[in-house]
Amino acid sequence: MSNAAGNFGFSSSERDDEVESHAPVKPERNLLSAVLARAICDAFGTAHCERHIVRSARQWLFGKLTPTEPFSFAWVVTNLDLDPSALQDTLRTYEDNPDEIQDRLALLR
Repeated sequence: MSNAAGNFGFSSSERDDEVESHAPVKPERNLLSAVLARAICDAFGTAHCERHIVRSARQWLFGKLTPTEPFSFAWVVTNLDLDPSALQDTLRTYEDNPDEIQDRLALLR
């Protein structure tokens, strides 16, 4: 039997599609979520960070929206099925209320 490894008559791409459709979370999505979470923690967290890290994170979060540029804020957020402009607006409200962001950051850790 040539497909003794459990192919059961399915082609490799059909099996991959079947497995992927049942996978609860894609690793790529986890990576993008981690990138966004790290930037938010760096920009607003209470942990001691060097100024250039905080500044860089805030520039990434609040810079011009460039959804076609890979790994830009807008690109990451769009690939997470979120609205970049709305998320920027929400994050800006946290600048005026640092206690509220600390409660939400606890959820990311």
